[in-house]
Amino acid sequence: MKAEAQTPVPSACKTTQWDPEAILGIINLDRGSFTCVGYAPSKRRRCRNPIARNDRAFVYGLLELLPLMDPSSRKFATLLEEAAYRSLCWRHGNQAGDILKKWEASITALNLPTPQAREKNKQSQSHTKKSQSTGSYYTRYTYEHVKTEQDHREAQQDQQRKSRQEEQDKKKKEQERRDKEAHERRQQEAQKRKEREQQAREQAIKERREWQQAWQNYVTKWAAFKEAKHEPSTVQQAQALIPWPVKSGLFRDLTSAHVRSFYGEACPDAKTTAMFKTMQRESLKWHPDKMVNLYRNCAPGDADKMVIGMICRVVLELRGEAKTMVSG
Repeated sequence: MKAEAQTPVPSACKTTQWDPEAILGIINLDRGSFTCVGYAPSKRRRCRNPIARNDRAFVYGLLELLPLMDPSSRKFATLLEEAAYRSLCWRHGNQAGDILKKWEASITALNLPTPQAREKNKQSQSHTKKSQSTGSYYTRYTYEHVKTEQDHREAQQDQQRKSRQEEQDKKKKEQERRDKEAHERRQQEAQKRKEREQQAREQAIKERREWQQAWQNYVTKWAAFKEAKHEPSTVQQAQALIPWPVKSGLFRDLTSAHVRSFYGEACPDAKTTAMFKTMQRESLKWHPDKMVNLYRNCAPGDADKMVIGMICRVVLELRGEAKTMVSG
């Protein structure tokens, strides 16, 4: 890569005791040109990115002024800080503070004489005054220009920090709002789950009581049915009088599933070894041969016969299951 043409440091530094270009390491010896003075960690070497033309020219202008100034002055520190800032590429702008400290240490190590001591060593008083006058003018002009730019840059940085802080505060509030809503949702869901569980428990208790009452009604009605002296005159009357083994006790609700549920849920002996004897008694009660005892003087229709047969089959199945439990 062809090295850029460098702007030579003016002759002012030749009459001084230090060369800012050399002391500050402006020239990248690997490239032979003025590149970013920052360190590239990924490459483990000095950065080789070029410096913007206007920044490069500005830095060279500062190099002319710095040797004419008192290193302990505030203006010197301001200009040196600006030189460090402008000698970095956009990737390494955050290294300005480190570069400035490095430069300050290098300049301090030179143990430069004060401006008054340098004046005594001048051979020509008029030349000295002229140099001081010219240097003072350019120094003051450059310092004011740099100070204005620094103030502007600091104002921009303050605004950026303020904007970032506002954005962070906004995100924080938004996150807090979401967290609050999520917490409230969890509480609501927990409350609803608790209510559902409570309702389920209450419903289970209610159903348990209903089944218990259904069995009690079944037993009571059977006792009354056996003792009844009134004979049904029609099949419909017989269907209304017979205590059917379903929760409602009604003929119209008779299905295989309903009969099985009735004995499984309502019978207190369900799921115990006593269930076998209970189903033994029920099988005798619902055997088709005993149909005449149910309908008395009425002739049951086909639907009635099918229902009685279905009940008997379910009871026999439950008796078989109960027998297995007893045997096991």
